[in-house]
Amino acid sequence: MPTEHDNTTTASTTQPGPNVLEERTLSGIFVHLLGVGTGFILPALVYLVAEREFTRRNARNAFNWQVIVTGVFAALFGLLAAGFAIDSLASESSLLRYLGMAFVLVAAMGLFGSTLVVLVNVVFGLVAMGKAIFGTAWRYPLAPDVVGWLASRVRSDVGWWKLLAAHLVVTPLAGTYLAWLILEPGAEDSPMFFVGFGLVLALVLSSVLTPGVLVRDMRVVATTSTSWQPSWVTYLGGPAGIAALTYVAATVQFHSENPSGDAVYGFAGALWIAVSVYLYRRYRRVDSP
Repeated sequence: MPTEHDNTTTASTTQPGPNVLEERTLSGIFVHLLGVGTGFILPALVYLVAEREFTRRNARNAFNWQVIVTGVFAALFGLLAAGFAIDSLASESSLLRYLGMAFVLVAAMGLFGSTLVVLVNVVFGLVAMGKAIFGTAWRYPLAPDVVGWLASRVRSDVGWWKLLAAHLVVTPLAGTYLAWLILEPGAEDSPMFFVGFGLVLALVLSSVLTPGVLVRDMRVVATTSTSWQPSWVTYLGGPAGIAALTYVAATVQFHSENPSGDAVYGFAGALWIAVSVYLYRRYRRVDSP
């Protein structure tokens, strides 16, 4: 009997334990911290490119919550921008001017009170990350299922390549605005400044999400009968290299005050070329939508 007991004990202790990273990915754990720092942008990117269900669930929960947080700040800054725009256009002592001042005041008060939102966002992000470490995809309180809502209104066979067109449209518009800003003295005082600022934000958002959409479409292409199998390294490695070179040149050669911003613009422009080439080759090589 003792021998049998010893054999059983030895057998049970030599069984391989669960591999934590097979079920819990680092991206699924840290996506919550990425959301704290970037709003819904990086959680959306992680959700787009992730293949593990654990990662997708956590990215989905982070995205759903960060849509609320980002929406709050977008509304406040939008109200602030609208107030400044109205104030610059309205005549002295007009009712419209007072309306603009009211917008600015409400936005300023909201931004002052948003400290609580920031604190709650950090706490929720840490809680969600802690839950993810132990294998649970924690749903944030009060967060609606935005991803589920979008999925219910979008066909399951959505053509991801169609979404790439957004970057092709936004990039030239934002580039034109930036060129006008450089060449036209006093452009910052024009009401068009606020429109252009929105274009730049759209460019940054598009530059972050477009790589994820590109990867998703490449996976669709891989399921077709075509012999063309594009690699994301080919189409994203070039823009990443251009961004790095732009950063170095802006820092060393031109002594730019914002080399990181210059690198983003370099990446966006190179990505525009890469997406254009990809869509052209896709059109020539792939029969399915």
